[in-house]
Amino acid sequence: MFRRLPAVALAAAALVVTPLVAASSASAAPLSQCDAATFKNVGGGWEVFVPSVWESTSTTCNLKYGDLPHRDPNTPFGDPTRAIQALQSNLNYCYGAKLAKDGRYGAQTRDAVKAAQKKLKLTADGIYGPQTRSTMKWRMYNPTTKTWSQACYDKL
Repeated sequence: MFRRLPAVALAAAALVVTPLVAASSASAAPLSQCDAATFKNVGGGWEVFVPSVWESTSTTCNLKYGDLPHRDPNTPFGDPTRAIQALQSNLNYCYGAKLAKDGRYGAQTRDAVKAAQKKLKLTADGIYGPQTRSTMKWRMYNPTTKTWSQACYDKL
């Protein structure tokens, strides 16, 4: 009986450590492409229209130069065009970019994201991701009154 005790303790330790290892691997995974756009509630009856993950409420994703529209043609799911248009619309309204809302993350969209990042004192890499999203100002929408805000509001 006492000979089995170290084996039982080792098995129990493995059960505790395994989820920790799995969790750290999952958090290190690369971000998926934003392939949808959704309204995210920000309180007071207001929402913001932001790029998101297809069939999810998650806005933890990214967009970058060359997303035309699907980054990986082997997984052509969702609608990255809509995500990119949501970003372009916000860059136009809140940051004075004069982008065509064409749903293509080309050089002009990348440069507009870089300009916004510089203004926000972020690393200006031209990639829209969680840090840029959380720091940007956004135009809000009130679904009850069906009106858009006149000003842009800080941070999600």
